[in-house]
Amino acid sequence: MKDTPLRAAVIGCGALANGAHLPTLQASPIFDPHMVCDVQREKAEYAADKWGAKTISTNWREVVENSDIDLVVLCTHIDLRSEAICAALEAGKPVYSEKPLASTREETMRILRAADDTATPLCVGHNRRSSPAMQEFKRLFEKAREVGADRGAIVDRVRGLREPIREELQTQLFIRINDDSRTWKHWAFWDEHGIMLSEMTHFVDLAMWLMPSYPVEVYACGSPRGNFTEILKYADGSQTTLMHSMVGNFDYPKELFEASALHVSVCLDHYVEIRQRGLESEPGTQYFPLQVGMELTDKQGMPAFWEACDKLQELRGSGGELPIPNVSPNKGHREHLESFGRHVRGDGPNPCPARDTAAVTNVTMKLVQSAREGRPLPVLPEDIDFPKANWEEMRKNWF
Repeated sequence: MKDTPLRAAVIGCGALANGAHLPTLQASPIFDPHMVCDVQREKAEYAADKWGAKTISTNWREVVENSDIDLVVLCTHIDLRSEAICAALEAGKPVYSEKPLASTREETMRILRAADDTATPLCVGHNRRSSPAMQEFKRLFEKAREVGADRGAIVDRVRGLREPIREELQTQLFIRINDDSRTWKHWAFWDEHGIMLSEMTHFVDLAMWLMPSYPVEVYACGSPRGNFTEILKYADGSQTTLMHSMVGNFDYPKELFEASALHVSVCLDHYVEIRQRGLESEPGTQYFPLQVGMELTDKQGMPAFWEACDKLQELRGSGGELPIPNVSPNKGHREHLESFGRHVRGDGPNPCPARDTAAVTNVTMKLVQSAREGRPLPVLPEDIDFPKANWEEMRKNWF
């Protein structure tokens, strides 16, 4: 099976499907973009024509029931999650679902039980985990926690005078999201959980994936629709702070990650530049290419981003034809989907398995509740820890 392309079906032919997943399915030898499905037939027909799908449908159940399909890629609104995911898993079809996994705890647990019961792979599109820049940021952050700074401070009033205090053994993570609400679809303002669930699950996922401990308390201040701050407190006293603004501009970098541990500081700026100090054995700065916009600049890292944005702005102002719609970094969409495809073919781990994303979804919903109630909330073991049952053995022993 490792050498056979997976016949993939995409349910939901909107901007994300056409902008990220269908191009990957078409270009990668791992996949065959076999089928597309959308309730609006013209969208399905457009996607099939553009990306070479052989079959179209307006009914997602036809995808699940189609014996020619090896993999389902779910790109719909959150309204269609648990029903479609569970049906596909029960039909033996691996599922790559866009985030968030669900909008209620009940739906989350139903999906997790279906994944356990069927032993069919499920991956959620927390694609930033698979960005090459984020992978390197994680490596450096883990090394910082493991070995600490290679040399002492410029001024060291501590050496030989005292043991480290508890706080010096904790880790700190700051995530800043500069968003521009003019680009959002109308449903972002009407959804019950707002952008705090539909978008911030990406960053809650990273906070839980990057940090060494597990969250025990969360607090959110602001409106779930946007302009909020979230704090995750961990069992070892470490903290993550996430700040989201909906009134920013996309010609300014959207995402910034700053991590500190054992007197090492590591920063990932918009997936194009990593800066660190404290690890003498590692480069102080690393650059990663833009995914879209490199043709507008010969620079690297953040200077490349700034120059590409400036040149695109000039072209917009002159009324000339634009070579690209925007300047954007590599956030790992292709790498994440390909990694899951390899996992389905028996080669490598699942980049974001069901248990991980169930915990992330539960914690994010706690943050939404915290913002509404204006108080910190505990994260309980049952929110993040799900014992895995061997259903086959249970059936033999119990029935």
